[in-house]
Amino acid sequence: MQRRTFITAAGTAGLIGLAGCSGVPDDLTFTAAPATIDPSAASEAGYETKGANSLELERTVDVGGESRTVQATSWITTYAGDNGPVVVASTPNATVLGQSLNPLARLSGSELITRLLEEFGSGSGLSINNLEAAGTTPITVFETEATVEEFTAAVETSGGGGPANQFTGNSSSSGGVPIRLYLLSVSHEYSDGNDVISALAFQPQKNVAPETIYELYRSLSHPQEPPESTNSSQ
Repeated sequence: MQRRTFITAAGTAGLIGLAGCSGVPDDLTFTAAPATIDPSAASEAGYETKGANSLELERTVDVGGESRTVQATSWITTYAGDNGPVVVASTPNATVLGQSLNPLARLSGSELITRLLEEFGSGSGLSINNLEAAGTTPITVFETEATVEEFTAAVETSGGGGPANQFTGNSSSSGGVPIRLYLLSVSHEYSDGNDVISALAFQPQKNVAPETIYELYRSLSHPQEPPESTNSSQ
């Protein structure tokens, strides 16, 4: 449940903050477009995916004593590779009266990593400890300058499949596998809306290959026609 409530929580706070303001629409429906890594780039780097999954939610919030229903659809795509997983999420940068209701648009660094793991990491079997900043790298994404934030950490696995399988059996005696994380977060405006694209990649510290991740991020595509997917409703 928690992984699909972040827009609701932000939306509730944002809309309550607009209490007493006129012009809040009755229909608050927001839909992101999927963001994916170019298939050729993913294949060349040794990554594969089962496709994008849509996450849907619907909640009722109070706006100055009046009820409003907020509906939002996000997309998440997980890529498995021999050197660690990559997760790409696209969430609607929902706005009401010019105020963003998406907390991912306002977070960065370790706070954003924590939120991404909370919202999209449920069931992954991954637990991140000792997260420390390790520099930044500028790249171009969607023809715009962006920044990849890098971190070191230790990852522990609890099984259960998913990304955790790629680190199973590699834990060190110090309480986890030393890893490097690559975080990208950009807002991308297009003809039908404005989405927040967040990407998080994991690599074992003993076998880092940063340029591989940079190339994957440079190849990100958005928007596109929604692919066939597994829907999760809340």
